[in-house]
Amino acid sequence: MMKKQWYKDMVFYHIWPRSFKDGNHDGIGDLYGIIEKLDYIQDLGCDGIWLSPIYPSPGKDCGYDVMDYMNIDEIYGGMEVFDQLVCEVHKRQMKIIMDLVVNHTSTSHEWFEKSRRRIEPYSDYYIWQKGKKHQPPNNWKSNFEGSAWQYDSLRHEYYLHLFAIEQADLNMANPLVRQEVKHIMRFWLDKGVDGFREDVITYISKKYGLPNDYLYPIYKGMRFYNHGPYVHDYLKEFKEDVLDHYDCVTLAEAPLVTPQKALEYIDEQKGQIDMMIQFESQCADCLFTDWLPTPFSLRRLKHAFSKWQKQLDGKAWNVLYLENHDH
Repeated sequence: MMKKQWYKDMVFYHIWPRSFKDGNHDGIGDLYGIIEKLDYIQDLGCDGIWLSPIYPSPGKDCGYDVMDYMNIDEIYGGMEVFDQLVCEVHKRQMKIIMDLVVNHTSTSHEWFEKSRRRIEPYSDYYIWQKGKKHQPPNNWKSNFEGSAWQYDSLRHEYYLHLFAIEQADLNMANPLVRQEVKHIMRFWLDKGVDGFREDVITYISKKYGLPNDYLYPIYKGMRFYNHGPYVHDYLKEFKEDVLDHYDCVTLAEAPLVTPQKALEYIDEQKGQIDMMIQFESQCADCLFTDWLPTPFSLRRLKHAFSKWQKQLDGKAWNVLYLENHDH
């Protein structure tokens, strides 16, 4: 018997804040504009909103390079306006979820600045390696472009960045980093946020030793960090120490995942996450990624939706979507 939770009957409206509605007429979408449009969103039949990142950020990856996890960027209105937004959302019996980006931080984050200077306890907050004969530590590639390693002239070591050079991967194997993540979660949940869309959360555990990848011709290294060795342990820790103590929902973004693999995360009896945002339905007009487009196939789209519905039926709850900020 599937559990009955509030999120199972809900339609969420995904908002890319910067371009959604400019409420203070400065040319940038903001929280003022979202507040103005809440009645419109509700009239569309939506019960909640999901906000892409609105934290302070240099903007090297559209806000997914966070430099302060417990603040709201002033370009969107700041914390006071965010508190007003949460109040207005709940006044309408709606829900609000935020992006939680904890695989990496901006290299402008205070933690990284202290880590590259070996200031404790931040020295091991990120994944640092010395390299080999003036070359990166391994042959892993960034999901964006080039090597997944960047040399830091101050620390004289390389740091791992699975995305932009300005997005350094956190060392989730460090218990202090996991404590930081739990602190961030509690901060926003205590403010009234109803849950999180967890960005590339299946990447947070890297294989010990960081071996070279001689199998994949592209996305080198992914098989050593996607669904890594301790990812379920970390997610279980977050769930038991924080999430189970709140009436909230979690959605895992998971590239290259099958329904069978998804059940390891979202099975209602033993999973650590409530739902999963998979990418298979997006391959109706591409090969693995939007960068490799193919003619649209309704058959492929229907097959992906049907497969996920059938294989999760009675075991886990499914996210249904057509588009988001990535696709």
